[in-house]
Amino acid sequence: MSQYLFKRLTFLSLLSIAVFAQEVTMSWMEGLTINTNFGGWSGDYFSEYYIPPADGQANSIDFNMSDLPDVTGGSLSVAIYAANYPWDEINEEAIADAAPASWLGYYDNGGIFDIAGDNWIFGGINYLDGADSSFQYDPLGEPLWPETGTIDIPLYPNALDQDMLTLDLENSEFGSFYFVRNEAFIVVVKLAGFEDQSVNTEYRMGFQSAPFHHDPQPCLKFYNTLSSPIGRTGINDWGWHIRSYVWDWGVNVEFWGSPLPRFWVDQLQTTISTDDREVNATILADDPSGNVSLVEVRLHYTINDETFDVPMSGDDDLYTGVLPGQAPGTEVLYWVSAEFSNGDIHLSDPYSYSVFEPTEPILLFYDDETLDVGMAAYYYTVTLADTFFNNFDIWEAKLGPVSTELVNHYEIIYHIMGGGPFNDASSYSSVYAAWLAMGTADTPHRLFITGQDYGVISDFADTTFPASAFENMYLGVETLGPQDVSGFSPWTSIFDPYATNAVENDPLTGFLWDYAGDSLQLYHNPFTELGFGNWTDHLIPSTGTVCFTDPNYSHEALAVYNQGSGWKTAFWALDPLALSFYDPADTSSMYYWGLNVGGGPIAPTFDWFGPPHYNTVGIGEGVVVPATSKLHASHPNPFNPITNIAYELDGAADVNITVYNMLGREVAILVADFQPAGTYTVQWRGIDRSGHSVSSGLYFYTMQTEGFSATQKMMLLK
Repeated sequence: MSQYLFKRLTFLSLLSIAVFAQEVTMSWMEGLTINTNFGGWSGDYFSEYYIPPADGQANSIDFNMSDLPDVTGGSLSVAIYAANYPWDEINEEAIADAAPASWLGYYDNGGIFDIAGDNWIFGGINYLDGADSSFQYDPLGEPLWPETGTIDIPLYPNALDQDMLTLDLENSEFGSFYFVRNEAFIVVVKLAGFEDQSVNTEYRMGFQSAPFHHDPQPCLKFYNTLSSPIGRTGINDWGWHIRSYVWDWGVNVEFWGSPLPRFWVDQLQTTISTDDREVNATILADDPSGNVSLVEVRLHYTINDETFDVPMSGDDDLYTGVLPGQAPGTEVLYWVSAEFSNGDIHLSDPYSYSVFEPTEPILLFYDDETLDVGMAAYYYTVTLADTFFNNFDIWEAKLGPVSTELVNHYEIIYHIMGGGPFNDASSYSSVYAAWLAMGTADTPHRLFITGQDYGVISDFADTTFPASAFENMYLGVETLGPQDVSGFSPWTSIFDPYATNAVENDPLTGFLWDYAGDSLQLYHNPFTELGFGNWTDHLIPSTGTVCFTDPNYSHEALAVYNQGSGWKTAFWALDPLALSFYDPADTSSMYYWGLNVGGGPIAPTFDWFGPPHYNTVGIGEGVVVPATSKLHASHPNPFNPITNIAYELDGAADVNITVYNMLGREVAILVADFQPAGTYTVQWRGIDRSGHSVSSGLYFYTMQTEGFSATQKMMLLK
């Protein structure tokens, strides 16, 4: 299930719906224990986010007060807004309460800080990774009710300091509020009445609340200057903040339309199989009126701009349909429809998958989900020669382990374990052994495995491999272990740099030894560079040549390379992106990232591998000239938030690569330049020409030169 769909459907399922005849109370308090008096002072705003499950009429709103002012004059000013919230690129749960990440910003109207205006002041959220630095993260859309202004509810002191207040929308002077299905709205309440008073407890107003952790967080608070003279956290951060609480508010609605079903549809991943694929859909469609029922469910799919549909069978809310198998390279867009007895038809969100088509002679398998695969692929290959960089297919961790059917398409496989393999690694040895045995002198098979967690195959127990085992015969490793030595030495921890030596005069790593010289030390430091702990393993080589050693333990081996008739391998029990140079007397001093030294730590290994066999018209000065111009499928696809688009030019040309939406409107220009013959990659981060994040959906990108034109599809799923 995509992150975006998970947000929407989990949101709907957690939104409590208590049915009384035809009236429903929309609330977030289901299953929560009220234990918090969450309040503020005049000028502060509270907001809560809702998505109605069907057409209907909102009749009233209940506010469960936990703190009333001790003097008369206080009030709640209530309005309803369309929602410009949540945002797909932000995980609201992850940043709730965190300063300054949860700070959205405010409007500065001549020194008066408010929820509306023209001069938006950006908050800390704009500086988050993945956020749009130029986007106004204002959670409110247009006002929906009342037509202008707000409706005020007076607050009166009482002995209990608590009360349940009800705003009757139907009997107000502005009439009833109607909202449409699946249109999120936000109830906004301003605390008012004591703008000129202090923040003494006698003026405090608050709501019964409970802690709540969910993405998106439904409640936000706007801190004004009276309650927060120097901002919420003392950094002038007035305005909206995402909070990890929910206020006990209930919107009472009479639903009179057909139900809006909630869909849970299997999101199929890329496959190399051309067989039929089963799709399961759970559809919840309770009708508060009891008058409408679900009569038919169908599975729709689009291939090459032609749309088909098949019936789905099932009952008890679970339905199953079958998508016909497709040829390699096919992209399938599919969705589910639900038809009701009153004739209404509702659609699920669309999903897509591709039938994997091997197009390059190199496979990069990133078997870890801790880093974005697109960025990981870039950094692990950016320093390689043009014969390698951009000339590879990607297999992601989420697509499953490598298989014989997959690897047999390739000459070179670069297998990266990262912070630990996502898939069961026990099958790798048999798949890779059979593949390496198929290599020939003319077309050798070459395998590079990097990462500190190959020991997962034995549950991290030290292992000695027999002579016939894949690890011994091909990788050149007789024993893996002792493992995780960097976590147990007395002078370091898994979060600190761990001294690691290249081997002097070694043809693959000797240049790193030379660079260190007498003043620098090479370290393995994955926590700083990649965000996961350091679990370096030792090994005892069989036939492999040692290229990294551990100076902390008598220079035990950390990496080897090996070769035989028709194959070459390299095995590193460490991560190449985590290699850095420091002053050994001060590892907090300025450092040198290994990726920027001498072409990068892995480049000589790939030079030793030698280039794969390309269909080229010639190689001059190390540059491969493609036989034809080509626009490749983007990877990853679907993507969020970044995808890479590779292309080739068979001659120098003016190149234009443009992104269009489904309506054929230009969204972004990625390339508009004269370029020589060669291979290239450009990234798209889902940003339009105005610098704003685009919505989820299907996009087209077109490459045009004087004698070439091609179009591909890509799907952004948030």
